[in-house]
Amino acid sequence: LPVSSAFPCFPAVSRRTSTTWEGSVLTPTLFITYNCDMCSSLSGCINHFFADDLAGIMAGQLGINSSSQCLDLEKRIKVFLDNLDYYSCLSDHPINFNKTEAMFSARAIGHPKFVINFRQDTMDIIEWTSEYKYLGYIISPKLGWGKFLKYMMTKIRQRISLIKSFIIFGCSSSYLHKTLFLSHVLPIFTWIYPIYPLLSENQQNDLSHFYYTSLRRVLHCLNWNENFFAFALDEKSLEDRCHSYWGKYLAALADSIDGELLFEKANLNVFRQIWIDKQFSIKCLRTSKRFIPHHLIIEKIVGWMAPIPYRSSVPVYEIDEIQLLEDFPESFDSI
Repeated sequence: LPVSSAFPCFPAVSRRTSTTWEGSVLTPTLFITYNCDMCSSLSGCINHFFADDLAGIMAGQLGINSSSQCLDLEKRIKVFLDNLDYYSCLSDHPINFNKTEAMFSARAIGHPKFVINFRQDTMDIIEWTSEYKYLGYIISPKLGWGKFLKYMMTKIRQRISLIKSFIIFGCSSSYLHKTLFLSHVLPIFTWIYPIYPLLSENQQNDLSHFYYTSLRRVLHCLNWNENFFAFALDEKSLEDRCHSYWGKYLAALADSIDGELLFEKANLNVFRQIWIDKQFSIKCLRTSKRFIPHHLIIEKIVGWMAPIPYRSSVPVYEIDEIQLLEDFPESFDSI
């Protein structure tokens, strides 16, 4: 990662009044088609464009002190905003400054000392923020998933409390509770599927335990062991659900243009690593100790999927073992 980065976020390119239905896929499709050249018009940064949300990422220079980095970022942000203002005027799409934010990520603590002004003749100032929510995910200066996971776990606990208190005609049932869990809690867990392979081992273990604990709490089976609970009710683990999600995604990616681009990038990473290892040289380029190994995300995900069983990781017990558990339950206290 670079020493410092600035993340101006513009969920701000407002849409004009349209005759399409609110919430339909037609409106963002037309907007993306009309503004498909926006990213090419904004040079000097990495742009992420999703419907009417725009996020620009500017990396700081390496090998200079923090003050020089801030001065360099200030100049580049100014150029970026001038280009964005020019494109906004040409496309007749004003920017909503109420939703425009900037975040600074660096080893140093705190925000940079300069102020981001959109125009010199106006008082439109882009405020620095410690975190922002983009496409449903919380991004912080640490560039980790801790805050997002805490937010999702809090939201899940709130819904589980509502499910446990849900009663129809003075009674309830485990079937009803599980149905409510699958319809109101499991969709929240699906937000974790895309990032689960990228989490640390401790975070993965905590989430897997939290998933089973949440389901056992809904079904009033907290006294059951997780392994026995998964076997008795044939419940997939969170790891199995994430594995199934990524298996379907990779199958769809294999026959797409995006898959070919990722495969080409993986080949470039191989050649880059060979060059860094000095197995061949390129004229006018030299290697540096500051270079860090770059691993493609798809490579990390495939490596994570390799040791996981394709069908299910739920343990299978023989009927004799179940009968033994029924006859001598005290012998299985440690299970």
